[in-house]
Amino acid sequence: MQANDKKKILFIINPISGSNQKEDLPQLIKDNLDHNKFSFELIKTEYRGHATELSKQAVADKLDYVIACGGDGTVNEVAEPLVHTDIAMGIIPNGSGNGFAMHIGMGRNSKKAIHILNEAKQHTIDTCLVNDNFFINLAGVGFDAQIAYEIDNGSKRGFQLYFSTITREILKFKAQPFTIKSDKQLDQGKYTIIAVANAAMYGYNFTIAPKAELSDGLLDIVLIKEAGLIKTLASSWRMLNSSLHKSSLVEIIKSKKVTITTEHPSYYHIDGESRKFESELHFEVVPASLNMLFPKSSQLVS
Repeated sequence: MQANDKKKILFIINPISGSNQKEDLPQLIKDNLDHNKFSFELIKTEYRGHATELSKQAVADKLDYVIACGGDGTVNEVAEPLVHTDIAMGIIPNGSGNGFAMHIGMGRNSKKAIHILNEAKQHTIDTCLVNDNFFINLAGVGFDAQIAYEIDNGSKRGFQLYFSTITREILKFKAQPFTIKSDKQLDQGKYTIIAVANAAMYGYNFTIAPKAELSDGLLDIVLIKEAGLIKTLASSWRMLNSSLHKSSLVEIIKSKKVTITTEHPSYYHIDGESRKFESELHFEVVPASLNMLFPKSSQLVS
């Protein structure tokens, strides 16, 4: 293959996310990427939002692929400028939870992910908006948004921090009343979590939306009703075996759009990043809007 026939890749690396602090990712890329197929550049982000700027420049430069190297927040930042372009996005999972990367089959191992990218196949997936803000994986309100706020305002990451924060917050958390208006129904009540999902999991294999599909043109709205602590904990472990939808506390609605309102706004999250919830939240799916690189063996795409 001639040099000018190689696919041009930009690797956008978040140097402070997850395992990037513990491994030499640039060297792993240099050692394991197929240089017969690809020419590449590596750039490390320097501040929140920098990945979006770099991704925008990749669009202007008409590159072939942009690879997000980080966690769900980095994936979100990289993906937004690539919507409705010809550029395909890939992921090397280097965050704490890596929910979206896990969902599409990229795993948690950087070296393996690079080898997967060498043989990856391309497929168009849906993306989402909430109040015109982009997201690709999950957004929502309730307990998970409270956890996102606590984590965002800390200086550390990792499973131990998530576990300790959840343990602390669940003892004092109070479910709030919400109104949820989807395409075909209106729901009202107190909910522990309302997750609006494009993909299935938060990270660490915690699956909140087991039936979510990336290319069905629909959001999965997961309503987890208020219950006592013991019953809530008993249902929450269903996330580890993708059976949450079987819980009596859970209802899942598929819809193109949904509006969530409450008289007690606090926080919501977008792909794990905390935001202030001050008014109605309007969610909608953007069908077939992003080209994504999947493992060659993936069953998620045809």
